[in-house]
Amino acid sequence: RARLGRSLIPAAIAFLNNSDEENKMAAGKASEAEEDFPTLTAQERDTLAGIDSSLFGFQKLHEDGARNKALLIKAVRCYDSLILKAEGKVEPELFCQLGHFNLLLEDYPKGSTNHLFTHVFMFLYGSFLQAIKAFQEVLYIDPGFSRAKEIHLRLGLMCKVNTDYESSLKHFQLALIDSNPCTLSKAESKYRAAKEAYEALLQTEDLPARVKATTLQQLGWMHHTVEQLGDRATRDSFAIQCLQKSLESDPKSGQSWYFLGRNLGKNGLSNSSILLDKCPPPRLPPAPSPALPKDKLNPPTPSIYLENKRDAFFPPLHQFCTNPSNPVTVIRGLAGALKLDLGLFSTKTLVEANPEHMVEVWTQLSQPADENWDQTGTKKLWRCESGRGHTTIAKYAQYQAASFQESLREENEKKALKEPSDAEPASADSVARKRRGPLKYIKFGTNIDVSDEKKWKQQLQELSKLPAFARVVSAGNLLSHVGHTILGMNTVQLYMKVPGSRIPGHQEHNNFCAVNINIGPGDCEWFAVPEPYWGVMSNFCEKNNINFLMGSWWPNLEDLYEADVPVYRFIQRPGDLVWLNTGTVHWVQAIGWCNNIAWNVGPLTAHQYKLAVERYEWNKLQSVKSMVPMVHLSWNMARNIKVSDHKLYEMIKYCLLRTLKQCQWVKETLATAGKETVLRPRSRDERAHYCSICEVEVFNLLFVRRELLSKAPPVVHCQDCARKGSSALDDFVVLEQYRMDDLMHIYDHFTLVSL
Repeated sequence: RARLGRSLIPAAIAFLNNSDEENKMAAGKASEAEEDFPTLTAQERDTLAGIDSSLFGFQKLHEDGARNKALLIKAVRCYDSLILKAEGKVEPELFCQLGHFNLLLEDYPKGSTNHLFTHVFMFLYGSFLQAIKAFQEVLYIDPGFSRAKEIHLRLGLMCKVNTDYESSLKHFQLALIDSNPCTLSKAESKYRAAKEAYEALLQTEDLPARVKATTLQQLGWMHHTVEQLGDRATRDSFAIQCLQKSLESDPKSGQSWYFLGRNLGKNGLSNSSILLDKCPPPRLPPAPSPALPKDKLNPPTPSIYLENKRDAFFPPLHQFCTNPSNPVTVIRGLAGALKLDLGLFSTKTLVEANPEHMVEVWTQLSQPADENWDQTGTKKLWRCESGRGHTTIAKYAQYQAASFQESLREENEKKALKEPSDAEPASADSVARKRRGPLKYIKFGTNIDVSDEKKWKQQLQELSKLPAFARVVSAGNLLSHVGHTILGMNTVQLYMKVPGSRIPGHQEHNNFCAVNINIGPGDCEWFAVPEPYWGVMSNFCEKNNINFLMGSWWPNLEDLYEADVPVYRFIQRPGDLVWLNTGTVHWVQAIGWCNNIAWNVGPLTAHQYKLAVERYEWNKLQSVKSMVPMVHLSWNMARNIKVSDHKLYEMIKYCLLRTLKQCQWVKETLATAGKETVLRPRSRDERAHYCSICEVEVFNLLFVRRELLSKAPPVVHCQDCARKGSSALDDFVVLEQYRMDDLMHIYDHFTLVSL
């Protein structure tokens, strides 16, 4: 009974044929028995073979498919009877096919009884978190998926229910630009979510290899042969992916090899001309094992005290800070050792220099640094929302000063009303209640851009006194090789604070390191969790219905302690530099009135590059824009940097190779469709490009609508989004920024340098 090479429907029908032979051998069956155990005619089986559950929602069974509906009902009865007769001892394909038929009949409870279909119904029955993960993995594996519109609509609905409105809006916009047909109508938006999630089932870890192989084989061949599933290029591309993955699960399947050969041959391609190596979706890392003992969950923060300039430029300081075993380092006394004039960043000097400069303002609840309460002060939360607005440096300076004066007045009033020293102390509970509520609002001045060298010449020159590894710009800083500005990353940002101002929990963009200097006069309190625990932190956010990457959250220290998550907690005083290592999760609260300056740094290490690329892929899965264009950066590194670290070299080289393959494959696809590219070399300081629809990085081959071709900078689409709007790309011009020969020259001449 080994039928590895057969698709699901023929395999199931073959089982029916075998059962029919057995029935024929049994004479004298009564008509009542035939009614109890119905059989399918050869013609009915042929008809069923042409019906696939991947067309769920598009069959319109209730409107114009009464005959098909009757046949499907009969097929379900027939399969149920066979399973009953065999006491459940049948091939897995039979259960899978029964699920197909129930899906087409929109009999969701029966369709979901088989564990293979559990995820299909997650959306329908409210298991949104698992459904979101499954849908995201489908889009990650195949951004050009023919039913991507359906997925985006459902992701939009689920994100909206989860109050993640920013992600919800993005998915609705992505669905809106997709010209492909859709099953979702206003009246039935809650019930049409089966077919699109079927591909997501293929990512189920415990899916039997045999079923996975035959399912992928069926999907691949279906996309190869059924014209109704979209334009030829998109269908063939998806078919090749399915068949290749089918062979990964069952390399000995002659049928899959045959189908793959037919598909490649039809397009004039060979196996060697497709090596895109689709990677599996990234996964959240598990909690580090073994768990730390409870007495190790509050580790001391590595601190280094500088006495003079020589200490600051001592090479082991750089090595210590970038060592992955040190998630965060406090360099104390830095300003004094380097004679940094922190007064250049004081509120008084800022007002004198640029009083009308823009300041982003976050309105927040003032509360203790180790707690996070709702507005009433009665319930602890992870969610930590801030209202957003804008003002100027001069106006925020007035608020900052007024806040200080108000605090002095309150302190004086408390002293005047102070009870005699022999009065009984208040209970701990009453003190806690008084401390928590009612909570008042404060304003935090954040994300102040000080990148303009004309406006902030003195300030930026002062920072050149820092050691090279901590400077905004240096040859050993990956972000200095991006070739253009990324605000707040390879430029300086300023923060103006009053007590209680919070920077909620996060990791830096693309897991880059960060430098933060406290200007003073007050202190800041920091909390930091090592990078290996970011998966645990993400799970906590998920449990609290918060988007880890885009949401605003303040961890509950009690939750972290119970989950064996170590937390570094320390005070940053004026003149102290905090070095956040690669991927460290952190959150910060001002204790006093102070200003801070900060920027990102990318050490030239394999560890930094690896974590940056991992977050780049995770962002893609989560439909979040990566602020650092890692493909563009990798090619610039290959041009500009001599690499001696073997691991770093191999990772960069691999990225270059994948990019070359992708560019070559896209060009071949365009050539097959009779579409030529237009050479338009990059201009100096031109920014990296992102798709204006889905926000993935677009390298080299830019898809631009004809009517927007003259616009600068061009409004770019990736190939997948362009085809969704114009399947034959008739409305698009494809700009080529590098000749393939030039890219191959860079690739060939990027070699490992010996020390």
